[in-house]
Amino acid sequence: MSEAPIPTRRNFLLGRFAAADPATQPSTAVIAPTCLAFHGVACMSCRDACPTGAVRFALAVGGARPWIEADACTGCRECVPACPVDAIHLPAAEATI
Repeated sequence: MSEAPIPTRRNFLLGRFAAADPATQPSTAVIAPTCLAFHGVACMSCRDACPTGAVRFALAVGGARPWIEADACTGCRECVPACPVDAIHLPAAEATI
């Protein structure tokens, strides 16, 4: 018998209570070239939404550049709805949709 997921504050506010099937969740998110940070805009919404701190930013000429710490990414998808330009996706999740 599986336990009910513990709702986080973010999930509660967004109305997401059901636990996702771990078999369908990929292990690492991918940031597309359409990310605002790649175009000089100071946006770190994905970093702020990530509960594990897997979304990191490295200093670079022209602004910070995002990258995903693969060992820390759990595939929880919290960063996906936080991105204002839909630049984050999880490839294995798209294959199942």
